Amino acid sequence: MISLLLAYTGFLGCTDGTGGDEGDDPETCFDGEDNDADGEIDCDDAGCSDVEGCLSSTGDIVINEFMAANGTTIETPEGAYSDWIELYNAGEESVDIGDWTITDDLGVPGKHILQSQTIEPGGFLLLWADDDEEELGAGHLGWHLDVEGESIGLYRPDGSASDTVEYDAQAEDLSAARIPDGSNDWVITDDPTPGESNGE
Repeated sequence: MISLLLAYTGFLGCTDGTGGDEGDDPETCFDGEDNDADGEIDCDDAGCSDVEGCLSSTGDIVINEFMAANGTTIETPEGAYSDWIELYNAGEESVDIGDWTITDDLGVPGKHILQSQTIEPGGFLLLWADDDEEELGAGHLGWHLDVEGESIGLYRPDGSASDTVEYDAQAEDLSAARIPDGSNDWVITDDPTPGESNGE
């Protein structure tokens, strides 16, 4: 493993999807108080995962690992070496990601609508960023990851952000991974684990 931190930025401001503001501090998000007086309690708010360390109780799906330069690491079912993104269910309930959206442009959160697929608690889902969705179907995205660096955003059907990440240029067959799974600690690793746990 290469101990390099990923250049990571998340949204600040623990928003509830209705314009309320719970603050920037994850500890505040967990304080059990309705800080924005919207009738909701902090991390139960739909968009509270916008703050690092504060996951919503509804659809706790995160971008857990990704690779923008897949040279020899893993083949698609069709035999190609495509960019990939791993999603992880950090919550306690199964989540159907049908009508969720994923994008490589945070200014266009609805760029790609995901088809119905269920991620079990503690489970993983691998998405291929190969610009082949129309031909190959679910699990394939309509764009590639930029090896020179860009953004990835995952959004719930109500438009609230479940997770976002911005990254710098990637080297071939190195992935960016949360270690441990679902944590806020990102590393660049030469031991990628697509579709499996990133370890401790």
